[in-house]
Amino acid sequence: MKEIIAMHGWAGNSNQWSNWEQIFKCYEWEWRNSERGYTAISPHIPKWNHNSNQVKLKRVAICHSLGSHLIDKQVLYSATHVVLINSFSRFIPSGKENRPIKLALNRMMDAINTPNEASMLRKFHVKAYKPNHIDADSIESNLINISDLGRVKLKKDLKLLIDSDSLPIGLNTLANVLIVNSEEDNILANQTKAKLAEDLRKHLKFLPKIINLQDEGHSITKIKNIKKIKHWLEFNHAKNMV
Repeated sequence: MKEIIAMHGWAGNSNQWSNWEQIFKCYEWEWRNSERGYTAISPHIPKWNHNSNQVKLKRVAICHSLGSHLIDKQVLYSATHVVLINSFSRFIPSGKENRPIKLALNRMMDAINTPNEASMLRKFHVKAYKPNHIDADSIESNLINISDLGRVKLKKDLKLLIDSDSLPIGLNTLANVLIVNSEEDNILANQTKAKLAEDLRKHLKFLPKIINLQDEGHSITKIKNIKKIKHWLEFNHAKNMV
């Protein structure tokens, strides 16, 4: 059996996985989305359908960005495979270069629940998709119908991102982990990516594998790159795909 639970990142929603879900379901994967519920989509915390320890069973947690820290901890712990897409252990790098990042994050925090909220979120989503295009409808879907509870979650989760300094709670040391890094990511600093790889090497029994994508930004959009990740999950390469 092959099943996936996917978790979006900060200010996102489960609609971002539509292409992923379509591709994986064509190859007989079971797919379910976690949903934080910032907008009109109801919050949802799925559980694994298959909980045995069969050798051929794959329970895959796919997490985008902050999603690795937002996903249900028991789901993460029980995953046989974990895909970390432009994720992090510590978001803000240590050292002097972290000051502009801290300032930018604090400005985003201050904009929530103010007249500047929509503008801030719009800029964030455009930056997350660069160098790829995101259509206006997709952006607006992340801005409309944000509930009062959704704003509370936006603030709470942004603070979680700002304060992050370690691997997500619940990551099993026996999991097979794939790090997916976009070389044109305008959200994560290179030092942040290196820190995640370092922390994972110390934590895991098996070395994490790495895929570097040259033509993607923080959000993965290209079908060929989604298929690269599917290929790794199905064939479990012994060497890094760089």
